[in-house]
Amino acid sequence: MNKTVLVVDDDKRIANLISIRLKKEGYSPVSVFDGRGALEWIERQPAGLVMLDIRLPDMSGVEVLREALKKRPGTCVIMISAHSDVKMAVECIKIGAFDFLEKPFEFAAFDAKVKHVFRQMSLEEEVSTLKTELGDSYKDKSLIGKSDSMLKVFQLMDLAAKSDVNVLIHGESGTGKELVSRAIHLNSLQSQGPFVAVNCGAIPENLIESELFGHEKGAFTGAVSRKIGKFEQAQGGTIFLDEIGDLPLALQVKLLRVLQEREVERVGGGQPVPVQIRFVTATNQDLKAMVSDGKFREDLYYRINVFPIRIPPLRERKADIPELFLHFVKKNRNGKPSLKTDEKALRCLCDYDWPGNVRELENFVARLMLLVEDKNIVTEKDIYAMAAFGDDASKKDPVPLNDRASVMGEAERKLLEKALQEAGGNVTKASKALQMSRDSFYRKMKKYQMAR
Repeated sequence: MNKTVLVVDDDKRIANLISIRLKKEGYSPVSVFDGRGALEWIERQPAGLVMLDIRLPDMSGVEVLREALKKRPGTCVIMISAHSDVKMAVECIKIGAFDFLEKPFEFAAFDAKVKHVFRQMSLEEEVSTLKTELGDSYKDKSLIGKSDSMLKVFQLMDLAAKSDVNVLIHGESGTGKELVSRAIHLNSLQSQGPFVAVNCGAIPENLIESELFGHEKGAFTGAVSRKIGKFEQAQGGTIFLDEIGDLPLALQVKLLRVLQEREVERVGGGQPVPVQIRFVTATNQDLKAMVSDGKFREDLYYRINVFPIRIPPLRERKADIPELFLHFVKKNRNGKPSLKTDEKALRCLCDYDWPGNVRELENFVARLMLLVEDKNIVTEKDIYAMAAFGDDASKKDPVPLNDRASVMGEAERKLLEKALQEAGGNVTKASKALQMSRDSFYRKMKKYQMAR
């Protein structure tokens, strides 16, 4: 492995201090003091790592970064920035920098970042070898999409996985925010550690502090033993805080402290516990607007929003619908022979906006598979028939139909009977399987004069 580190900083004192530290840690530092000198050096030979100051006398560090990556794609670059340059450093990560180091820095943080780079390079060499050996079987099947908007998401995920920066994922409900966060974790240096997901909106306000931070025995009524919180459970891995906008303001202050100090204090405990974890957060809300309304702390917003990733809703990437549909069909066949899908059926699916996004499409396919279980092809009529199910069919139809009544009767009755049969005659279970309310199921049974 190439252990040469090119240090680019016009402050010779800082460049010298960095070089001394790098030598002590077993690396081979080379110092240059301007942008043009750095580019000339990079053109002549590769560096294992480039440590690049954002402000240089002859050209900006951003310009040097762009040119360096053109001359030697894949070069690992850590940007060195003053506090006022942090936003620019984040932009550099989007361009292709590996990470950034904020001045003034402690050598413990410096050492950790440099080691991170070389560990990542070692892992990438191993992964590259595995990819060659395994071929297509290596590919991740959990995230699907070839549209331009999803390819951009994949690129941002790749950049995020290479760094330890805090990631904020924004997307509507059902777009796959947790899938994206898991993929970032699995491709990061924390991949061998745990992935702990927490839905901040699903935990009652009076319990969420104990869930996140844990508690000591006797901390409150009912605390009969020590409980390890989610932050400690994620030690050495990634914590995913979904629906971060639902976190109460009082807890936002405590989360900010965890992000700053990298330590937690259990409820009822007086001893801080250090944590080494990666933070990924997600929301379907407008956090900027919440900051303006006083519902979300501004300082916390900027802490978590270092590297934002927006997942587009399904209506903005309709080119992915056929592939997603076929993926969910295969998933729901349970080992049975594959089904063909005619072109009109796929076109029908693409005409709909899917307000529930990928999750709605997946649920739609699960219900559809009950209807076409004994067939070998999914047709446009099957899609039409399935569209009328649900508690609000007029809103959920993929396409408006003039002749719905003519295609619904037999298909709908068959589906109801199938669901009842599989639920052993239990209407509650059958209605849940078809994702409709119990009352709606009874109304449809009455309509078709079905006995329980």
